[in-house]
Amino acid sequence: MLTDEYKLHKGAKEGVQYIRDELESMEAALAKVSEVPPDLLDKQVKLWATKVRKMSYNIEDTIDSFMVSSSGSSTACCCVGGKSLLPRTYKARGDIAAEIERIKKEVEEVSKRRERYKVDSIVAPAPSASDPRLLALYEDEAKLVGIDQSREEIIKLLSMEGEGEGASEQKLKLISIVGPGGMGKTTLANAVYQKLEGKFECTAFVSVSLQPNMKNILSSILRQVTSKIKDDEVDNDKNKRVRRQESQKHYGNTETWSEKEIIDKIRHALEKRRYLILIDDIWDEKPWKLIKCVLAENKLGNKVIMTTRNVDVARSCCSSDKVDGIVHELQPLSDCDSEQLFYYKIFGNYGCPAELKVVSQKILEKCEGWPLGIIAIASLLANKPTQTKDQWCSVYNSISTGLENNHGVKDMRLILSLSYRDMPLQLRACLLYLSIFPEDQIIGRDDLIRRWIAEDLVRGRQDDNLYELGDKYFNELINRSMIQPTDVDAFGRAQACKVHDLVLEFITFLSAEEDFVTILNGQQPFPPQPDSIHRLSLRNSKGEHGIPQATKRLPHVRTLFVSSRANSMPPLSIFPVLRVLELEQCTRRNIRGVENLVHLRYLRLSQAYHYYYDVCIKLPEEIGNLQFLQTLDLKEARIKELPSTVVHLRQVRVLEISLRKWDKRCEERLLQCLCNLKQLEALYIFAPDYSLDFMLRVDWAPSHLRRFTVCARQNEENASLTAFVHWLAFSPFSTLPKWINSSLSHLSNLSIVVKILLQEDILSLGCLPALCSLYLQVIEAPTKERLEITERTGGHAIAFCCLVNFRFMSRAMGLVFRPGAMKGLQRLSLTFDVAETKDVYVDFNLGLENLTSLQALDVELDCRCATTSEVQAAEDATYLNARHPTFHVSRHFTEDMRCDQEEEIPELETMRAGLARIGPCGEGGGRACDIKVVPQRLESVTIYSGSLVESLVFSYRDHDGKRHTAGPWGSHPGENNDVIHLEPSEILKEVSGTVGSYGALTNVITSLTLVTSARTYGPFGKGDGIPFSMEAASNSSIIGFFGRSGWYLDAIGVYTRPL
Repeated sequence: MLTDEYKLHKGAKEGVQYIRDELESMEAALAKVSEVPPDLLDKQVKLWATKVRKMSYNIEDTIDSFMVSSSGSSTACCCVGGKSLLPRTYKARGDIAAEIERIKKEVEEVSKRRERYKVDSIVAPAPSASDPRLLALYEDEAKLVGIDQSREEIIKLLSMEGEGEGASEQKLKLISIVGPGGMGKTTLANAVYQKLEGKFECTAFVSVSLQPNMKNILSSILRQVTSKIKDDEVDNDKNKRVRRQESQKHYGNTETWSEKEIIDKIRHALEKRRYLILIDDIWDEKPWKLIKCVLAENKLGNKVIMTTRNVDVARSCCSSDKVDGIVHELQPLSDCDSEQLFYYKIFGNYGCPAELKVVSQKILEKCEGWPLGIIAIASLLANKPTQTKDQWCSVYNSISTGLENNHGVKDMRLILSLSYRDMPLQLRACLLYLSIFPEDQIIGRDDLIRRWIAEDLVRGRQDDNLYELGDKYFNELINRSMIQPTDVDAFGRAQACKVHDLVLEFITFLSAEEDFVTILNGQQPFPPQPDSIHRLSLRNSKGEHGIPQATKRLPHVRTLFVSSRANSMPPLSIFPVLRVLELEQCTRRNIRGVENLVHLRYLRLSQAYHYYYDVCIKLPEEIGNLQFLQTLDLKEARIKELPSTVVHLRQVRVLEISLRKWDKRCEERLLQCLCNLKQLEALYIFAPDYSLDFMLRVDWAPSHLRRFTVCARQNEENASLTAFVHWLAFSPFSTLPKWINSSLSHLSNLSIVVKILLQEDILSLGCLPALCSLYLQVIEAPTKERLEITERTGGHAIAFCCLVNFRFMSRAMGLVFRPGAMKGLQRLSLTFDVAETKDVYVDFNLGLENLTSLQALDVELDCRCATTSEVQAAEDATYLNARHPTFHVSRHFTEDMRCDQEEEIPELETMRAGLARIGPCGEGGGRACDIKVVPQRLESVTIYSGSLVESLVFSYRDHDGKRHTAGPWGSHPGENNDVIHLEPSEILKEVSGTVGSYGALTNVITSLTLVTSARTYGPFGKGDGIPFSMEAASNSSIIGFFGRSGWYLDAIGVYTRPL
C-alpha cells in the first residue's frame, strides 16, 4: 500500500519489500514460539519475541502516519516514533526513504538476533508437566459434587436404561460432551465410564490432547480392548490359550507396527464384541476420523463417549451416518453444588462460618458454577494460615484483574492455556482484546467486530469482506468456549457475548505479560515504560485516571476505553495515534480535541441514562477531519446538531445517531452525508419526536446497507408491551420509504416504525432479497381490510424468501398470512390491541396456519377495554398452526378487561335511570370508550396533558355506593398529571375545551376545562383549535363521560342526571 501511495525510488521500494518479507518470516517464527508454554521458553527468545511485537507496532504506526499525511487533510498532523511531524514533511520522498532505511536497519538487527538465538529451531515439546485433569480420574467418587444427576442424564442419553436383549440390533451410539476447559467434562465422562464398563465385553479410555500421537493412542486402545477379553472365550485347547497369551504380550510393543496394522487388530478384536470407548479431550476432527476407523459396525449396542471444548468438533463428530450422535453441552454447577464444592475444598465439610457467608456468595457468583475456577480459588483460600473476612474480600477483589499464584491458580491457567495455544495468532489477539472490558460487561457482536477491524486484528486478502471474517472469529471464540453467547436471536446467532470472570482473569494476565492491554483501575501502578502501552482501559471510580500529569504523550496507544466506572480522563491530545475511542460517560468537556485524532477509525460516545435528556453533546465543527473514521456510534449520546463537516466523513460504514432536534439544516446535512457514504453498511437513527419524512423525498439507496434501524424509543426492538405501558403515538416515517426496495440487495436486518402501511409496502418488503429479520411497527390501522402477505411478490419471485424472524406491532392486527406466505419464517412475534382489532376487523383470522416453517410464536395482547371472550378468541386464533410451534401468549393490562356481561350501558337503561348524554365533541377516530355501570356521583377526574389532552381517567360511585374507575382513555402518559378530587358538596357543571390537530393527527382534544359548583379547573393542554362546550342543565350535574380514544383522547361526551 505504501509503495502504491508514494512514487518511491528503486532503493526505497526494495527496502519496503525487504521489510515486508522479513516481517512475514518473523510472524511465522512468532507462531512457532507461541506454541511453546511461556515457562519453557528461553529468556532470550522471550525478549526477542517482545522486541518483534514492539517493532511491529512501531512500523504499523509509521505506515499509518504516511497514509494519514497522504489523505490531504489540511489539519492532519501525523506522528512517528512519538514525534509530531507536519504532513508536508512526509510528502518529501527523501524523508520517507530515510524512515524506511531506519526501519530496515532495525529489522536487520532483530533478524540477526533471531539467528543467534536459533528461534527457527524451536519445537513445541510434548507436555511434561502432570495434566491437572488426571486428578479427575482418581478422585474418590464420594467426594464428587453435583455429578450424580449429570451422570444419570448421560446414561439415559446413551439409552442404557432398560437396555436388554434388544441391544443386539442397536446402532453405534455416540455422545459428545462439550464445554470449556475446567467445566468437568473429564470428571463426568469418567464417572459414566466407571459405572458402565462392567456391562461391556471390551472397553477403552484414551486422552487425545492438543498435540496427539495417534499411533500411541491407537496402541493404547488395542491394549485395553484385548486385555478384557476373558479366557473363557478362548478354546479350551491349551496350545490356543498359550498362543493367545503370547499375542497379548506382543500387543504391548507396537512401535514397529503401522497405524493400519493397529487399526486392523482393533477391528478384529471388536468385530463380534460389544464395546464402550471413551475419547477424552479431542481438539479437532482429524483424530476422530482415524479413531472412527477402529469402530467395528456390529450392531451390538456399542457406545462411544467423547469430550471436547469445541462445539463445531462435537457437531461434526456426531453428524456421521454410521453413528447415532448427540451433542450434550455441559451446564455449570448449580448454586447448591457450587457451595458444597467450594466449602469442602476449604474446610473439608459442607459448612461455612457465618462471617464468611456473604463474601463466599460473591466469590461463587464470580465463578458462575465453573468447577475449575471454584477449586482454584478454594485452594488459594485453603492455603491461607487463617480464614478471615478481609483475606476473602481481597481475593474476591482480585478476581478478573490478577489472582495470586498458587498451584490451583496455575492449574487453572494451564488448562485455559491449552485452549489458547490451540488458536491461530489472529484469533488469540481478538481474544486478548476482550481484556479491555470490565468484568460482567455485555459486549455487542457488531461493536466488537468493528473494533477488531479498526485495530487491524482482522486481516484478510484484498477481496475479503473483513466484517464477515470478523464474524467468523466471533463464532469461533464461542465454539471454542472462550466467550459466552448472550442475546441469542431466532437464528441461534448471539448478538452479544460476555467473558467468564476467570477466563477474563486469564486473558488479563496474558495481556499484561505481552503489553497488549493496560488497565488502570486504581490497583495497578502506571507502567514504567509508557511507550509499551498499546491499549488502555480506564476504570478507576475513586480517584484520578492514573496517568501522571507530567505525561505529555502516549505515542503508541491505539485503543482508549473509558469505562462508566471512571470518574476522570486525561486530555485526548496525549494520544496521537488513537484508532479506537469509547467514552461511556461522555460530556462536552472530555471530547475536546477529538477532531485532531486523525488516525481514528472507531468512535463511540454514550451518556448515563439520567443525563440523556438533560445534557446535549456538541460535536466539534472540525469532526470532518477524521478521514479514516469507519464507525460513528452516537446512538446513546444526545447530539446537539450535526456539524457541517460531517459530509466529509466518506469512509464511515456504521452511522448511529440520536439528535436533539431535526431542523432543515440538520436534514440537509444528514442527506448529503448519506449520499457521500458509498460504503455504508449500518444506519441507526433514534428519532423520538421528529419526523424523518425528509428522507422520503430523495432517491437514495446505499447498495451496501445491511442493517437499517429507526427507533422512536430507546431499546424498542427488545422491549415488551408491559415495558412500554403506552403505545407509540408518533412515527418517524409517515409511510415506508420508496428506496426500501429490491435494490438494497444486502439489507438483512430492518427495523422501522411507520404511521400507515399499504399493500404496496408489503410487496416492497417482500422483494428485499437478503432480508432475514424484520421489526415493523405500524401506528394506524391501514384499512378496513387486512393487508395480505402472499407467497409471491407482484411477479414470479418468492416473497420474503430469506425471512426467518418477524416482529409486528400495531394497535389493530391488520395482517393476514395467505397459503405459501413466508415459507422460511421460523419465529413470529405479534403485539396488538384486542379491542382495537375487534373494532376494525371484526375477527382474529390471521392465517397463522399457513406458516409452514414456524418454530416459535410469541403473542402479546393488550387487553384494555376488551371482553374476556374477545381476548380468548384472539388467543385461540394463534393456536391454529399445525406444526405446533413453541408458543407463548402474554396478556397485558388484564385489570382493565371487561366481563362479557359488562357491555356498554344500553340506551334504554340510560333513559330509565334518568341519564342524558351530551356530545361527543371531537371526531370519530380511535375506538369507542364508555362506562360499565350506571353512575350515581362523580368523585375524581385525572387529566394527563402536554401540548394536548393525552389521556383521561375518572372515578365514580354507583347507586349501591360501589366505586368504579374508567380509563385511561388515550395511551400516552403526558407531561403533566392533574388530579381533581371533588368535595362531597361539589358537583361538575360544565366541560369545555378545544378540538384541533397535533403533528400528523387531526381532530383530537387539545384542551379541557372543568367548571364545578365551587371553582374552575384548567385549562389543561394548550388550547389550539375549535372551541366546544357541554353544560348540564340548571337542575342537573355531570356524573360521567364517554367518547373515543386512540393514541390520545379523540372525542369526549358527558352523562348528566337530575340533582
